[in-house]
Amino acid sequence: RAVWRGAAMPENRIREMLANTGLFRDLASEVVDRIAGLATTRSLSADQILFSKGDPGDALYGVLEGEIRISAGSPGGKEVVLNTINAGEFFGEIALLDGQPRTADATAAVDCELVRISRADFIRYMESEPRLSTHLLELLCHRVRATSEMVEDSAFLALPARLAKRLLGLAGDSADDGPVELRVSQHQLGQLMDSSREAINRNLQAWRREGWVELSRNRVTILDAEALRDIVEEDLEA
Repeated sequence: RAVWRGAAMPENRIREMLANTGLFRDLASEVVDRIAGLATTRSLSADQILFSKGDPGDALYGVLEGEIRISAGSPGGKEVVLNTINAGEFFGEIALLDGQPRTADATAAVDCELVRISRADFIRYMESEPRLSTHLLELLCHRVRATSEMVEDSAFLALPARLAKRLLGLAGDSADDGPVELRVSQHQLGQLMDSSREAINRNLQAWRREGWVELSRNRVTILDAEALRDIVEEDLEA
Protein backbone atom coordinates (compact mmCIF):
# COMPACT_ATOMS: atom_id res chain seq x y z
CA ARG A 1 0.00 0.00 0.00
CA ALA A 2 1.08 3.57 -0.53
CA VAL A 3 2.51 5.39 2.48
CA TRP A 4 2.04 9.11 1.94
CA ARG A 5 4.77 11.59 2.69
CA GLY A 6 5.34 15.23 1.93
CA ALA A 7 7.34 15.75 -1.24
CA ALA A 8 8.62 18.44 -3.53
CA MET A 9 5.37 19.21 -5.31
CA PRO A 10 4.65 20.69 -8.76
CA GLU A 11 2.44 23.33 -7.13
CA ASN A 12 1.35 25.09 -10.30
CA ARG A 13 0.18 21.81 -11.82
CA ILE A 14 -1.76 20.91 -8.68
CA ARG A 15 -3.43 24.34 -8.55
CA GLU A 16 -4.41 24.03 -12.21
CA MET A 17 -5.89 20.57 -11.67
CA LEU A 18 -7.86 21.72 -8.63
CA ALA A 19 -9.21 24.78 -10.44
CA ASN A 20 -10.43 22.60 -13.31
CA THR A 21 -12.16 19.87 -11.28
CA GLY A 22 -15.89 20.26 -10.70
CA LEU A 23 -15.58 20.24 -6.91
CA PHE A 24 -13.44 23.39 -6.80
CA ARG A 25 -14.17 25.17 -10.06
CA ASP A 26 -15.04 28.87 -9.67
CA LEU A 27 -13.51 29.16 -6.19
CA ALA A 28 -11.38 32.22 -5.41
CA SER A 29 -7.74 31.70 -6.34
CA GLU A 30 -6.55 32.12 -2.76
CA VAL A 31 -8.89 29.35 -1.61
CA VAL A 32 -7.59 27.03 -4.33
CA ASP A 33 -4.04 27.93 -3.28
CA ARG A 34 -4.80 26.94 0.32
CA ILE A 35 -6.29 23.61 -0.78
CA ALA A 36 -3.26 22.97 -2.99
CA GLY A 37 -1.10 23.64 0.07
CA LEU A 38 -2.70 20.63 1.77
CA ALA A 39 -1.46 18.26 -0.92
CA THR A 40 1.21 15.61 -0.73
CA THR A 41 2.51 13.53 -3.62
CA ARG A 42 3.37 9.88 -4.04
CA SER A 43 4.81 7.64 -6.73
CA LEU A 44 3.23 4.25 -7.39
CA SER A 45 4.65 1.43 -9.47
CA ALA A 46 2.55 -0.33 -12.09
CA ASP A 47 0.05 -2.75 -10.48
CA GLN A 48 0.56 -1.27 -7.00
CA ILE A 49 -2.68 -0.98 -5.02
CA LEU A 50 -3.72 2.50 -3.92
CA PHE A 51 -6.81 1.42 -1.98
CA SER A 52 -9.25 -1.49 -1.88
CA LYS A 53 -13.01 -1.74 -1.61
CA GLY A 54 -14.03 -1.17 2.01
CA ASP A 55 -10.99 0.94 2.90
CA PRO A 56 -11.71 4.26 4.66
CA GLY A 57 -12.67 7.11 2.34
CA ASP A 58 -10.05 9.39 3.82
CA ALA A 59 -8.70 11.42 0.90
CA LEU A 60 -9.11 12.97 -2.52
CA TYR A 61 -6.65 11.79 -5.17
CA GLY A 62 -5.42 13.23 -8.44
CA VAL A 63 -3.26 11.80 -11.20
CA LEU A 64 -0.28 13.97 -12.06
CA GLU A 65 1.27 11.35 -14.36
CA GLY A 66 0.13 7.88 -15.33
CA GLU A 67 -3.22 6.12 -15.09
CA ILE A 68 -5.25 4.64 -12.23
CA ARG A 69 -7.56 1.67 -12.81
CA ILE A 70 -10.82 1.59 -10.82
CA SER A 71 -12.16 -1.95 -10.59
CA ALA A 72 -14.28 -4.41 -8.67
CA GLY A 73 -14.23 -8.18 -8.26
CA SER A 74 -16.90 -10.20 -10.05
CA PRO A 75 -18.69 -13.12 -8.33
CA GLY A 76 -16.51 -15.44 -10.41
CA GLY A 77 -13.34 -13.90 -9.09
CA LYS A 78 -12.48 -11.84 -12.16
CA GLU A 79 -11.59 -8.16 -12.12
CA VAL A 80 -14.13 -5.86 -13.76
CA VAL A 81 -12.68 -2.48 -14.77
CA LEU A 82 -15.19 0.26 -13.95
CA ASN A 83 -13.20 3.30 -15.00
CA THR A 84 -9.73 4.63 -15.73
CA ILE A 85 -8.44 7.92 -14.29
CA ASN A 86 -5.95 9.73 -16.48
CA ALA A 87 -3.38 12.47 -15.91
CA GLY A 88 -5.02 15.75 -14.89
CA GLU A 89 -8.07 14.12 -13.32
CA PHE A 90 -9.17 13.77 -9.68
CA PHE A 91 -11.16 10.94 -8.12
CA GLY A 92 -12.67 10.27 -4.71
CA GLU A 93 -14.47 13.62 -4.37
CA ILE A 94 -17.43 12.12 -2.52
CA ALA A 95 -15.15 10.39 -0.01
CA LEU A 96 -13.56 13.76 0.70
CA LEU A 97 -16.94 15.00 1.93
CA ASP A 98 -18.61 11.98 3.54
CA GLY A 99 -15.68 9.78 4.62
CA GLN A 100 -17.57 6.58 3.80
CA PRO A 101 -15.73 3.36 2.80
CA ARG A 102 -14.43 2.95 -0.73
CA THR A 103 -16.79 1.19 -3.11
CA ALA A 104 -14.12 -0.17 -5.51
CA ASP A 105 -10.41 -0.93 -5.83
CA ALA A 106 -7.86 1.56 -7.22
CA THR A 107 -4.65 0.25 -8.77
CA ALA A 108 -1.85 1.87 -10.76
CA ALA A 109 -2.24 0.73 -14.37
CA VAL A 110 1.26 2.08 -15.12
CA ASP A 111 3.88 3.91 -13.09
CA CYS A 112 2.08 6.88 -11.55
CA GLU A 113 2.69 10.16 -9.77
CA LEU A 114 -0.31 11.04 -7.62
CA VAL A 115 -1.46 13.92 -5.46
CA ARG A 116 -3.40 13.32 -2.24
CA ILE A 117 -5.45 15.69 -0.09
CA SER A 118 -6.33 14.29 3.32
CA ARG A 119 -9.98 14.49 4.32
CA ALA A 120 -9.02 15.44 7.90
CA ASP A 121 -6.88 18.35 6.67
CA PHE A 122 -9.56 19.43 4.20
CA ILE A 123 -12.37 19.39 6.78
CA ARG A 124 -10.28 21.47 9.20
CA TYR A 125 -9.71 24.06 6.50
CA MET A 126 -13.36 24.01 5.39
CA GLU A 127 -14.47 24.76 8.97
CA SER A 128 -12.36 27.92 8.92
CA GLU A 129 -13.27 29.11 5.41
CA PRO A 130 -16.93 30.16 4.92
CA ARG A 131 -16.48 30.67 1.19
CA LEU A 132 -15.54 27.01 0.75
CA SER A 133 -18.44 25.77 2.87
CA THR A 134 -20.92 27.92 0.91
CA HIS A 135 -19.45 26.76 -2.41
CA LEU A 136 -19.77 23.08 -1.48
CA LEU A 137 -23.33 23.59 -0.20
CA GLU A 138 -24.32 25.21 -3.49
CA LEU A 139 -22.59 22.41 -5.42
CA LEU A 140 -24.42 19.70 -3.50
CA CYS A 141 -27.76 21.49 -4.04
CA HIS A 142 -26.98 21.68 -7.74
CA ARG A 143 -26.33 17.94 -7.81
CA VAL A 144 -29.62 17.24 -6.03
CA ARG A 145 -31.45 19.33 -8.63
CA ALA A 146 -29.58 17.54 -11.42
CA THR A 147 -30.55 14.18 -9.95
CA SER A 148 -34.21 15.23 -9.86
CA GLU A 149 -33.98 16.32 -13.49
CA MET A 150 -32.40 12.98 -14.44
CA VAL A 151 -35.30 11.12 -12.82
CA GLU A 152 -37.76 13.23 -14.79
CA ASP A 153 -35.80 12.69 -18.02
CA SER A 154 -35.80 8.93 -17.42
CA ALA A 155 -39.58 9.02 -17.26
CA PHE A 156 -40.18 11.15 -20.34
CA LEU A 157 -37.16 10.83 -22.67
CA ALA A 158 -35.76 7.88 -24.59
CA LEU A 159 -32.10 6.98 -24.14
CA PRO A 160 -30.79 8.83 -27.25
CA ALA A 161 -32.39 12.08 -26.10
CA ARG A 162 -31.19 11.61 -22.53
CA LEU A 163 -27.66 10.90 -23.74
CA ALA A 164 -27.66 13.92 -26.05
CA LYS A 165 -28.93 16.13 -23.23
CA ARG A 166 -26.28 14.81 -20.84
CA LEU A 167 -23.45 15.44 -23.30
CA LEU A 168 -24.68 18.98 -23.91
CA GLY A 169 -24.92 19.53 -20.17
CA LEU A 170 -21.35 18.36 -19.66
CA ALA A 171 -20.16 20.68 -22.44
CA GLY A 172 -21.99 23.73 -21.08
CA ASP A 173 -21.97 27.01 -23.00
CA SER A 174 -18.78 26.06 -24.84
CA ALA A 175 -20.74 23.60 -27.02
CA ASP A 176 -21.68 26.51 -29.30
CA ASP A 177 -18.10 27.66 -29.78
CA GLY A 178 -16.89 24.71 -31.84
CA PRO A 179 -15.72 21.16 -31.02
CA VAL A 180 -15.76 20.35 -27.29
CA GLU A 181 -13.79 17.41 -25.92
CA LEU A 182 -15.38 15.79 -22.86
CA ARG A 183 -13.26 13.65 -20.56
CA VAL A 184 -15.85 10.97 -19.94
CA SER A 185 -15.83 7.24 -20.64
CA GLN A 186 -18.71 5.31 -22.13
CA HIS A 187 -18.89 3.35 -18.89
CA GLN A 188 -19.30 6.60 -16.94
CA LEU A 189 -22.02 7.71 -19.34
CA GLY A 190 -23.76 4.40 -18.81
CA GLN A 191 -23.71 4.97 -15.07
CA LEU A 192 -25.05 8.50 -15.48
CA MET A 193 -27.81 7.27 -17.80
CA ASP A 194 -28.57 4.14 -15.77
CA SER A 195 -27.92 2.21 -18.95
CA SER A 196 -25.40 -0.29 -20.28
CA ARG A 197 -22.13 0.69 -21.90
CA GLU A 198 -23.24 -1.26 -24.98
CA ALA A 199 -26.38 0.85 -25.40
CA ILE A 200 -24.36 4.04 -24.98
CA ASN A 201 -21.84 2.83 -27.53
CA ARG A 202 -24.53 2.06 -30.12
CA ASN A 203 -25.85 5.60 -29.97
CA LEU A 204 -22.42 7.22 -29.98
CA GLN A 205 -21.27 5.12 -32.93
CA ALA A 206 -24.36 6.11 -34.90
CA TRP A 207 -23.66 9.77 -34.14
CA ARG A 208 -20.02 9.31 -35.07
CA ARG A 209 -21.07 8.03 -38.48
CA GLU A 210 -23.26 11.13 -38.88
CA GLY A 211 -20.28 13.34 -38.04
CA TRP A 212 -21.88 14.71 -34.87
CA VAL A 213 -19.25 13.37 -32.42
CA GLU A 214 -15.74 11.94 -32.37
CA LEU A 215 -14.79 9.08 -30.05
CA SER A 216 -11.49 8.16 -28.45
CA ARG A 217 -10.44 6.44 -25.26
CA ASN A 218 -12.35 7.98 -22.34
CA ARG A 219 -13.23 10.95 -24.54
CA VAL A 220 -16.27 12.15 -26.47
CA THR A 221 -15.85 15.22 -28.66
CA ILE A 222 -19.01 17.09 -29.65
CA LEU A 223 -18.75 18.31 -33.25
CA ASP A 224 -22.38 19.30 -33.91
CA ALA A 225 -24.19 20.51 -30.79
CA GLU A 226 -27.23 21.58 -32.82
CA ALA A 227 -27.78 18.03 -34.07
CA LEU A 228 -27.79 16.77 -30.47
CA ARG A 229 -30.26 19.49 -29.47
CA ASP A 230 -32.53 18.39 -32.31
CA ILE A 231 -32.59 14.86 -30.89
CA VAL A 232 -33.80 16.20 -27.56
CA GLU A 233 -36.38 18.54 -29.11
CA GLU A 234 -37.79 15.84 -31.38
CA ASP A 235 -38.23 13.48 -28.43
CA LEU A 236 -39.96 16.17 -26.36
CA GLU A 237 -42.35 16.95 -29.20
CA ALA A 238 -43.13 13.29 -29.95
